Amino acid sequence: MNIMVGGILQESNTFSEATSGLEDFRRLLFLEGEELLAETLPGGAPMPHNELAGFRQAAQEQGVRLAPTLFMQAASSGRMRREPLDELKRLLLERLAQMLPCDGLLFAFHGAWVAEDNDDATGEFVAMLRAAVGPDVPIVISLDSHANVTRQMVANIDGLIGYRTFPHIDHAETGYRAASLLFAIARGEVARPVIRLAKAPMIVPAENHTTDRGPMLALLREAAEGERAGDSLATSLFAVQPWLDVAEMGFGVVVLGADAARAEAEAQRLAALAWSKREQFAVRLYSVEEAVRLALTEPKNGPLVISDSADSPGAGSPGDSNFVLRRLLALGAERELACLLSMVDATAARLAVEAGEGGVVKLEVGHSISRSMGEPLAIEARVVRVGGGTFRFGGGMAAGVVANMGRCAVVAIGSISLLLMEYPVFTGDPAMYRSVGLEPADADVVLVKSASQFRAEYEKLTSRICILDTPGASTANLAGLTFLRVPRPMYPFEDHFLPEGR
Repeated sequence: MNIMVGGILQESNTFSEATSGLEDFRRLLFLEGEELLAETLPGGAPMPHNELAGFRQAAQEQGVRLAPTLFMQAASSGRMRREPLDELKRLLLERLAQMLPCDGLLFAFHGAWVAEDNDDATGEFVAMLRAAVGPDVPIVISLDSHANVTRQMVANIDGLIGYRTFPHIDHAETGYRAASLLFAIARGEVARPVIRLAKAPMIVPAENHTTDRGPMLALLREAAEGERAGDSLATSLFAVQPWLDVAEMGFGVVVLGADAARAEAEAQRLAALAWSKREQFAVRLYSVEEAVRLALTEPKNGPLVISDSADSPGAGSPGDSNFVLRRLLALGAERELACLLSMVDATAARLAVEAGEGGVVKLEVGHSISRSMGEPLAIEARVVRVGGGTFRFGGGMAAGVVANMGRCAVVAIGSISLLLMEYPVFTGDPAMYRSVGLEPADADVVLVKSASQFRAEYEKLTSRICILDTPGASTANLAGLTFLRVPRPMYPFEDHFLPEGR
């Protein structure tokens, strides 16, 4: 049995002023052809524990030959530009043509991928895959649980498996489940399932999408009950990342079933149940002032981790906000608290690197990309460390992947250590700070620009966590964003819903 395999993973944020191209994938993970099946990455680093790892494990166990195409991942960003998107389509089609004919196609997507001229870039690629292999070849895809599942996606596949964890730690497990489903379909061991998609018109803060507590845990348990009862062969829940102003937006439920009526009823049941829990997703937001008071007055039992999720590169924001730094300086925190901060600013990072360790620099930092969100901040600081620019994620999302910050340096403003970097990266792993000689466990305050993914690693260090109320393209304060294209009614803007299948 010959199965074509590949993946393209990037999350988009339509409110972000950043744009994305092929260079974003090449900086993080870009594998072609036989590189997908190698034991190590080009350069010798271990392969990451991602969906591809799960695809490969299932294939090895079940004696399936994989025909490799492309597998790539990029940090989240704004919309992808059309020219590089078309170039990516050309590269993928070339690989597909070399591998045909095949017995099935297995592909990993994020599912919240948006182009500058298409709200559903994932659907565009899935339709392209279907056209390339024809109507009879089974296609199974895996998706991030923050995917915005669309009718176009569902119409062109035979199966879909989503993550079951947030923070995301089941990439490989999801890949394994998707591969096992496809192999069974391709062998004729199971009939092609019916796919039913239902959506609840709600956008809820990502900070409370965590699956080990709260409403998502309850919903996952209900989904598991439906599977045990035989109403579903496999159910995936998609809380959807909330920073998408697109036409098919909403909390998604996808049920794969043997019986169309039972699958439809189960999808509708879970969508209505999600709607009933909408208010449970609310998140407590803290001002920087409140966070500073906590850091100064609470007994220290690990660092206070403050999340500037509104500027999260993992949610497509540029990572260049100076809002928290500006407020900390106004409060005099540089005289009282050991703080670790990060900021994307290519020019400031270059100037700090050129000044060298021990140099004193006057810089304008912040809002080099998100110009509508704020103005640069003038600082005078001492360069304490010039970094190598790369670090390896130790766990959670992208475990084993090497991040590339480009030119980077740590500058000190009193007791505040600010990591300046050229390129945005996922900031939720302590390995980022450790790569430049900063130890989060020893700090009073640690800034992460991440909604919830950071919990996978930082909750090993502390239970003291605050989500900040800050401006930005990925804010948890959804009322502060202007949605123009989402279907209405839509919670939290309206509060009326009658479940309806899509």
